[in-house]
Amino acid sequence: MSTMSKKKLTKKEQDTLWALINYPTLNDNALAKKTRLKLSTITAIRRRLWERGFYRTVNIPNFFRLGYELFTVHYGTFNEAVPVEKRIKYFKNYIDGSPNIIFSMMGRANGIVLNVERNYAEANEHYENLEMFFNSHHLTDEGGWKKAIFPFQTAKFWNFFDFSPTVRYAYDIKRKINLPEFISDKNKKVIRLSKKEKRVLRGLVKYPEDSDNSIADKTDVSRQAVSNIKKRFMSEHLLYVRRIMNFEHMGCNLIPFAYTYFGPMTPMEARKDGLDYTKRSVPIFLGISSNFENIVFATTKNYPEYEKLREKLLSFYKTHLSIAKPPEALLFTVDDLCYCKNLTFADLLDDMFEREEEMSGP
Repeated sequence: MSTMSKKKLTKKEQDTLWALINYPTLNDNALAKKTRLKLSTITAIRRRLWERGFYRTVNIPNFFRLGYELFTVHYGTFNEAVPVEKRIKYFKNYIDGSPNIIFSMMGRANGIVLNVERNYAEANEHYENLEMFFNSHHLTDEGGWKKAIFPFQTAKFWNFFDFSPTVRYAYDIKRKINLPEFISDKNKKVIRLSKKEKRVLRGLVKYPEDSDNSIADKTDVSRQAVSNIKKRFMSEHLLYVRRIMNFEHMGCNLIPFAYTYFGPMTPMEARKDGLDYTKRSVPIFLGISSNFENIVFATTKNYPEYEKLREKLLSFYKTHLSIAKPPEALLFTVDDLCYCKNLTFADLLDDMFEREEEMSGP
């Protein structure tokens, strides 16, 4: 697998890509104003970047407003005595049958699974099922995998697959980024959707690149209804738009994941300072924090830059945060990546809607 360098893009293409990632809901006219490029230039470059596979669009539902309480992260290493091909086969079989899993990535030796859960009971059940599956196929060593649980109500999702910091880092772009928190309003109640709204939501999530006309045809809802419902979902933050970068095209060859446990002795103000420092220093595309725990997913161009970044963060953490133990890290190489699920939400919605129909009865 060849990794394309940032040199493959012109300055105008870099600026357009940054704008597409940083402002995923804006149309071409608004992006032209942000970049000070011609509208025709923005449109041509956007189409060209999409056709070359630099990015794709996803629509992410607001899990919290739909009645889900927890976001869980399962991570660990594989038993390397099991051939890679078998690991991939077994892992994919398990992931495909688990609607709560929205993202799963494997490297040569490591793996990570992201789940959305209704409650602690189901979260523990799914974690135990994963462990039993791994054990039955000898996929992990004795230590097994670990988990981190983040309640939507209290955790801070300060970056949820927003690749703006990554693009800025990869292409050395000197621009400010727009990084709103994911699910920031914790006071809103769980929403109950009508049958029409459910069809539209599923259509928007399953076909994020489609026009309103196409969604209307696929959901048997009028185009005007799709447009109105979509606008409401967006304005009420029931739906979030992200443009996901293709790692192969970024010139970033390493994807580090880190879990940090702060412990009760670290003051809250120090944790906030640590979070702010991490956001400024690391090209992160996933960052979640609770009172005691923190996880980050980032990108680096090569191993020396990873080591430099790691030492910089460790020094800050040791000096300012009094962390309970050094962060646990997994390192993925872009050339070895295998996705079992890559931000897929339609299965989750289907499972949720099916449960609701069962509960409502005939």
